[in-house]
Amino acid sequence: MTMLNRYRVLNAILALREFTVADLAHYSGAKDNTVRTVLSRDARFVERVGTQAQGRRGGQPIQYRLCTATEDELVGMLREVDTLGVDLPPLPEGCSDVDPVVMSLKAAEDVLLRQLPAAANEERAQLLSLAAADLEMVQFLADHGEAAVHREVVDLLLRLAEVEQEAAVLTRDAGAWLHRQDASALAAPSHEAEKQLEALGRDLYKLLQVVPAVSKDDPLLLSDLFRRIGTSPFGAVIAKFCTPEPRASEEI
Repeated sequence: MTMLNRYRVLNAILALREFTVADLAHYSGAKDNTVRTVLSRDARFVERVGTQAQGRRGGQPIQYRLCTATEDELVGMLREVDTLGVDLPPLPEGCSDVDPVVMSLKAAEDVLLRQLPAAANEERAQLLSLAAADLEMVQFLADHGEAAVHREVVDLLLRLAEVEQEAAVLTRDAGAWLHRQDASALAAPSHEAEKQLEALGRDLYKLLQVVPAVSKDDPLLLSDLFRRIGTSPFGAVIAKFCTPEPRASEEI
């Protein structure tokens, strides 16, 4: 899914306000699967309101509507891509600007913090690919301030997911341990994975020093980050290393 297609679907959400997958696909020109991916990835912008009767047998399409609580955020996002040439509906005046680099990184955070932990095992690869694509697109632009902090959050979460995926390959019932149903079934991490977990703990400590400064506009960021680490099968290992780097004089 290209970023342009994503914005076309988001634009359709704002323009139509109440819709089905088919409505969004028709308005945006995107494929149904692309629409469903956006609805899953950007779930904060929509809410389900029931099903749409069709007067015939078979499943009824789900009816969605724009979530008014996040409408201003969506408007700000779409203002930033107006220069891409997408035909956007008129947007209200007076909306605050949103840094498109931060916007992309926050989208990746949403996937890694909120969607990935609840996803079925077969959906994880696609979600990770989406988040990695967002990071790759802007990582060299996110070199200072708020963007740099969000970049480090996304990078840490992707690295954690990679270690988890590696262990999943070695675990007979991967779905059970990924959702904390049977953590004892987890395959022991490799030596390389142990080194990665130690590095994750050190980097998490550094992040916790700066995340509060940028989480005023996203009050759930810090709590969701704690929850994601805490519910990982490797959470206890990471927490053990979540300490300052030892000084040279303290090293053995």
